Amino acid sequence: MKVLLTTIRTDCVQSQLTLKYLYSVLSDAPIELSMVEYAESDVLSRMYTEIAREQYNVVYMHCDEENEARITALAELVKKALPSSVVMIGGIHVTFGTRAFMMQNPCIDFVVRGEPERVMFNFLKTLITYEFDFEGIAGLAYRANDEIYINPLDIPLQMDDLPFPYEKVRMDSFGEVYYETIRGTSDRCAYAQFLPDARVRSLSLNRICTELRYFLVKETERVVITDKYFNYNTERAYRIWEYLINNDNGKTTFVFDINGDAFDDETIRLLENVREGYFEFNVDVESTNAETLAAVGRKENIYQLFYNISKLIQKTKIKINVTAKIGLPYETELLFARSFNKIFGLGAHTTKIEPLMMKKGSLLKGDAGRYGYQYSSRAPFEVIATDYINAIDMIRIKSIAKIVDLYIGNGGFEQSLQRMMTDTGMKAYDFFARLADFIRVSGYEKKLGKTEHLYRILYAFATNIYDEMNDTLKLQIIMEVIHSDLENSLSEESVKKFERKGWVLEV
Repeated sequence: MKVLLTTIRTDCVQSQLTLKYLYSVLSDAPIELSMVEYAESDVLSRMYTEIAREQYNVVYMHCDEENEARITALAELVKKALPSSVVMIGGIHVTFGTRAFMMQNPCIDFVVRGEPERVMFNFLKTLITYEFDFEGIAGLAYRANDEIYINPLDIPLQMDDLPFPYEKVRMDSFGEVYYETIRGTSDRCAYAQFLPDARVRSLSLNRICTELRYFLVKETERVVITDKYFNYNTERAYRIWEYLINNDNGKTTFVFDINGDAFDDETIRLLENVREGYFEFNVDVESTNAETLAAVGRKENIYQLFYNISKLIQKTKIKINVTAKIGLPYETELLFARSFNKIFGLGAHTTKIEPLMMKKGSLLKGDAGRYGYQYSSRAPFEVIATDYINAIDMIRIKSIAKIVDLYIGNGGFEQSLQRMMTDTGMKAYDFFARLADFIRVSGYEKKLGKTEHLYRILYAFATNIYDEMNDTLKLQIIMEVIHSDLENSLSEESVKKFERKGWVLEV
């Protein structure tokens, strides 16, 4: 029996490990097992052709909100080409609304709901033994006699029962890998997507340290920990961070999603010893509006969270990335601007604005009418408008979010942005709102793809602002500051090329 495990890669971190776990669990079964992860840029016809040529008996496709449309289109092509083959879809995204999903996609024979490892093991076992006991497989949805049957979810797996996902899967030494130490989630906010039994289950501490050492020995460039949140248990996080600090190879970077208010002074003192470039922390601040946070079940102590982030920025060399979210309940554009200004004022290495998504299974989606949510009916279910922000204002804020990401996300503008805000007296939100409007009105939106153009656009914006202020002296100074940022960010050859072309950007 030939079995394929496949997906189309996305930015959804929770999807990155699924096929690797499945391959490790199923690789000893008496089957011919293959695993293929297609790139987002791969053409649908090429993926379909490769799968059809191999004539697999079972094709499992992992699905999330970012790739649903392409995965279902691929599944339809495969089923029509190989009608006797079994086509299966899995993932938390299809765990919710499974019946409707199968009705909309008659080409899909089975859906794997919840954690897929034991479900797939039992499914293949029943095929190999010719028992075909689909009714007895928890977590499976299937078709029989023109009906759709949805079995209850399986009980959660214990983490230590799972194999190391890179044990039987080739790992590039200098690439990026994903790793999880827990399942379940301590983040129970209303817009999050989690299974009914969301209790946190952790790998044993010894196993975590052993497997993290594997990445260190391999000198892996970047290890992204997918846990939400890694420091749900302060003592556990302390001991793992302590182990990593004591075994630093001088090359690897570890990325963690953290709960910003779950730090104590002892942990911050430990993190003062972290090498620059070794750790990176992602912190979801989302909002500073108490009514908004209460509505979505975020119980952070904002004052404690801001205190901890400030201490981490001041006392450690850890890269701190913070996020604000647009479209939350009760938050008007004015209130969002206030939140963003406070979050930006933390001085984190990057500040990002993310739109709210109405994910399947989230509590907020079930309560959408209460807040007047309008959102796309197709994945990824992005919010279009609320009772507090209309559609046009939402579009404008999303355009501001794009500009914030371009000018802050990868760095390179630290001195010039700060100098311009100081000179003009503008707060961060107003500054980026005016910059976004200037880019749109000036016709620069199609020029944002090259980093060197961003410097020219910023200088053009500065020219416009300082002309309004009638302060040409400061304009000359800001040109020098922007050029200094340029020199610190681009190669010497790129800087020379920039200078040859000059500061003017033709539209």
